[in-house]
Amino acid sequence: MVLQNEICRIEINIDETYTVDSADNRHYDITLNPRDYRHNDFSKTLAIQIDLYSRKYQIALIGSYYSYESDCAILKDDILTILQDDMITQINIINASVIRNVLLDCLGCNFAIYQIKKGYIVYGEIEITMLNFDFEKQWSFFGRDIFVSISNREAFTINENSISLFDIENNYYEIDFDGKQIV
Repeated sequence: MVLQNEICRIEINIDETYTVDSADNRHYDITLNPRDYRHNDFSKTLAIQIDLYSRKYQIALIGSYYSYESDCAILKDDILTILQDDMITQINIINASVIRNVLLDCLGCNFAIYQIKKGYIVYGEIEITMLNFDFEKQWSFFGRDIFVSISNREAFTINENSISLFDIENNYYEIDFDGKQIV
């Protein structure tokens, strides 16, 4: 995933070779392990390359094994917000400090995070969650089954005024940004 603004360019990939506490890991300028994963824990590491145009650095962000690199982050000014399953980490990219780390109360895996006018929408396997800008849950929406893409059909789409969803049984849902089902 690549994010860019007037301050920086950020590239996020999964480091498939990273093992917690291993001497053989590639070099990172900063290693963040907010949940204190250990060597044999089921984890995944996001490799975050930050180019501030005047300097570059790399962060290893260790999180849930159910972390995904596409649509996992939002860049707003100098704040990078990253979703790793049920954990959201906000990093100030200028000084590489962690602003906050939040654990979500949710069911199933979370795939992606999107910013909207009122806060954030988290696309999960079982639930769609709306968070305010303080990452407090505002509402959740559940279908009859899991929300996953099959064939050429996307399970989750954010529209101008709503969210379109398909579950694995091909049931269609449309909800507004207040969590109310339209269709």
